[in-house]
Amino acid sequence: MSESRHYFIGIHIPEQLAHQIKQDLDQRSGLSFQKWTAPHDYHVTLVFLGAIPEERLKKIIQLIDILSNEAASFPLALKELGQFGTKERPRVFFAKPIENEPLMQLREKVKEAVMSAGHPVEKRPFHPHMTIARKWNGDDSYREQAPLSKEPYVMEVSRITLFEIRPKETPRYHAIKQFTLHK
Repeated sequence: MSESRHYFIGIHIPEQLAHQIKQDLDQRSGLSFQKWTAPHDYHVTLVFLGAIPEERLKKIIQLIDILSNEAASFPLALKELGQFGTKERPRVFFAKPIENEPLMQLREKVKEAVMSAGHPVEKRPFHPHMTIARKWNGDDSYREQAPLSKEPYVMEVSRITLFEIRPKETPRYHAIKQFTLHK
């Protein structure tokens, strides 16, 4: 684990659910983005770490290991679609979890662990999302999309993952360590 590598802590979307979401998205027309996230890379980021010294990363791993023993698993539902950037030409197209208290509490605990290890955390407000695509490239303006499906895609969050970003590989996000939520 080297300082030139970049990391984040997130919730991995299970493979079967990710492929179902991708299959349902493929049936839509009018979605013209330059870069699509592969289903095996679907995740919800809790805290982006970026480049980090190895000793600090080890400390974060220890702290996340402790908090995972105190955190309970919970359901997470994906239903709504959204975008970051302008409404006409979004830079990010995403699925948004139905916000729930356990998700927000878990994010806060992970953020506190990272900060207590002496690592900075992004100051922008937390907007949980699963990136589907980036960089609108259609000739026409982007049109808002109907929800992902009539019924939300539901999964049980029973672990969180430390990912290493490997931009030139597929998959791009490699699980370095998984933390099981024990309660």
